[in-house]
Amino acid sequence: MHKRTHESFVYYMNNVMRKKIFLCLFFSTCLFAFVHGQTDSENNLKFDEEKDTVIHLEEHVVVGRHIRKTSLLKLPVALSEMPLTMSVVEGRVLSDLNITDLLNINKTTTGIRVMNNYGGFHMFRTRGLNGVVLLSNGIRDERSEFYSCAPTSSFVGVNRIEVLKGPSSAMIGHSAIGGIINIIYNQPSATASMDARLAFGSWNTYTAQLGASGSLSSKVNFRIDYTGIQSDGWRKNDKKSHNIYLALDFRPNIRNKFSFSAIAYDNRVHTDPGIPRFFNDIYDESGKKIYSIGDIPEGVDLKKTNLTYVDDHLNDKHLSTTNIWEHTFSDQWKLRNIFGLSYNTLSYLQSEEFSHLTSKTSGRYKHYYLNGKEKRYISIDSIIREPFHFDYDNYYIGNQIEIQGSLDTWGINHLVSFGHDFSYMYLQRWQGSNFSGPATTTAMSIYHPIANPGYLEAKFTNRVNVKEYYHSLSLFDQVALNKRWSVMLALRYNLFRRKVKNNKTNHRTVTEEGMEYILPDNALTYKFGLIYEFAANNRIYASVSNSFRPIRTIGDKSYIYVDNKGNIIEPGSTGKIYAPERGMQYEIGLHSKINDVFLLELSAFHIRKTNIVQKLGKNTEGKSVIGQVGTVNSDGFETEVTYSPVTYLSLRGGYAFTTSRVGEYSSTSISKSEMKGNYLPYSPVHTAFGWIFFNNNSIKHLFRLGIGFDYSSKSYADLANEMWFNPAFVGNIMVSYRYNKNWTLQLNIDNIFDKRYAKAAENTIQWLPEPGRNITLSAIFHL
Repeated sequence: MHKRTHESFVYYMNNVMRKKIFLCLFFSTCLFAFVHGQTDSENNLKFDEEKDTVIHLEEHVVVGRHIRKTSLLKLPVALSEMPLTMSVVEGRVLSDLNITDLLNINKTTTGIRVMNNYGGFHMFRTRGLNGVVLLSNGIRDERSEFYSCAPTSSFVGVNRIEVLKGPSSAMIGHSAIGGIINIIYNQPSATASMDARLAFGSWNTYTAQLGASGSLSSKVNFRIDYTGIQSDGWRKNDKKSHNIYLALDFRPNIRNKFSFSAIAYDNRVHTDPGIPRFFNDIYDESGKKIYSIGDIPEGVDLKKTNLTYVDDHLNDKHLSTTNIWEHTFSDQWKLRNIFGLSYNTLSYLQSEEFSHLTSKTSGRYKHYYLNGKEKRYISIDSIIREPFHFDYDNYYIGNQIEIQGSLDTWGINHLVSFGHDFSYMYLQRWQGSNFSGPATTTAMSIYHPIANPGYLEAKFTNRVNVKEYYHSLSLFDQVALNKRWSVMLALRYNLFRRKVKNNKTNHRTVTEEGMEYILPDNALTYKFGLIYEFAANNRIYASVSNSFRPIRTIGDKSYIYVDNKGNIIEPGSTGKIYAPERGMQYEIGLHSKINDVFLLELSAFHIRKTNIVQKLGKNTEGKSVIGQVGTVNSDGFETEVTYSPVTYLSLRGGYAFTTSRVGEYSSTSISKSEMKGNYLPYSPVHTAFGWIFFNNNSIKHLFRLGIGFDYSSKSYADLANEMWFNPAFVGNIMVSYRYNKNWTLQLNIDNIFDKRYAKAAENTIQWLPEPGRNITLSAIFHL
């Protein structure tokens, strides 16, 4: 835990931050001198930036424009030749729109929702579904699968973001039912370059981004990037983030190439539990309803009302490395081995829930709600904090080896890849805290919260140890039947095993060893697609794919479990309760390109997800009830368009129509079958974005103006569809001036109309307001 005082914060801003900015400027000057010295002495390779987007369909990091080192799919095939839907956000766009993390990716792509929850944890949805695999520098972040969300860091050295939509286990392995978010980083280059960005914005937000690339020798190239962000926060949820990316490549000879990259970050966030809403209709003494379920008490300032305890925090540290060896056997065949390691340590404390003061008798409180037919009297403006605390350490090791090449059979060309993946993940989590101290018992006004009501002592009661082993064998084949028709086939056999042990502790001392449970799951996953080129650079496709997601639920006496018939389940000796979730997608689509002026991506899909597990509520004894109770259907279509009719004008926009609803649903005593047809949480039916850019097409004095918006329709915070988020139309503007290709001054105004809205809620009750109007002024240098 850490203490914050106003005096120390002011000292930090006035002294420490000045030093950091000075050091950033000093570092920029040094890099400039180094790069300038290299520029005239090197024979640099030039890349053709106008080529079609080509992706090595390999294992993890998808990279565009050129064939890069690692990627998501397996074959060197243009994206426009693949039977899939992928949204791509280039690094230049991230810079133009001041997108510094995944939370704002909806500014420029459709079909994806990224939401901030629990103070700094991010939840992901694609095509209305969870089960989204996050990849960063080739490393899977399994934490979001453990607890449905995980913190992510600010961007550092990011080249592009790619979002593959729909079930994709054949591409990447288990759990990719909703899709894949892939963060791709800048690669080393012999071409000397240097970038720097210093920015200041609303809520005392300071940003420094620095990067440089060049050659250390004729055989070794490097890339280094740094991003630092410090902010008071929109709702006083201050943040400090430091991120470093380093990459090297080494070519000892023409047949071998070795690549090394590493990412490290240290993030510290003062968390935000949100604004509590009423979980029942509220009545006054006369019986008049004054609040409906989901309402916020009148008079609450959505910006200034912060209910955080002084020591609430999310501290997240990360270190990972990706190491690649590529060996070329011939012009047609090569071998690639990718070895990755990562380590995360995290500490979390937050006032995660709030309880209104209640009484079974009238007199003390003037309002009530109905608990069945019984009146329960409530103080509508006084609450007590209910904290939640855990720490964990997470280790990951993985290796992928593959052979890919080209062969002809009976006059038909095949681009093929064979591979084996292995990963091991270990998590140690301290949880189940016993709390004591005045911070847990002090009632406070929701209008005048007390940040520091006294000390809080927390002692852990459990230590959970989790080990996960994963193997898979994969086959990819892209078949060119003739000049018009081609077929893609991807197969992957997955073997997954999870070991879990829950030990009782007295804080960090184990007092009783628990039983180790083993959960095995195996599955064959596939993707099959047919592509037809009806005109040059214009193709239609149809595909079918499936996915599986291991259920990580282990029997716990503090929970009640029900099956898909509503019957209570007693956990077996293995601890396994539920079958894996399954996903199946049918998709048709269009890739269209006309003379580099008009680009169109269009797709329609049907996804059926079975064996869903939901938290259904609490029984009469207050125990949480979890059930594997039915299916989910997600249907819709998406489109993204880029249109550049003249050099001084370009437009980009997208729209997604998605209906993600509960299908068959088994009735239980807690959750009735009326859930059938309800919308899934955090899944709006309509989402859209649009941008129009104007520029004067000058090389020496380039002026740009961008006007954009993003929109989402009404969505829900719970499966019962009782808590909802209103539609939100958010306007954004960017203006920039670039001098001589090297210097840029840029202004970004986000949420220009100061819209008050939310797209996430903590525990379905606590409304998390999105940032209001904010301004960022950036100075950018490129060489």
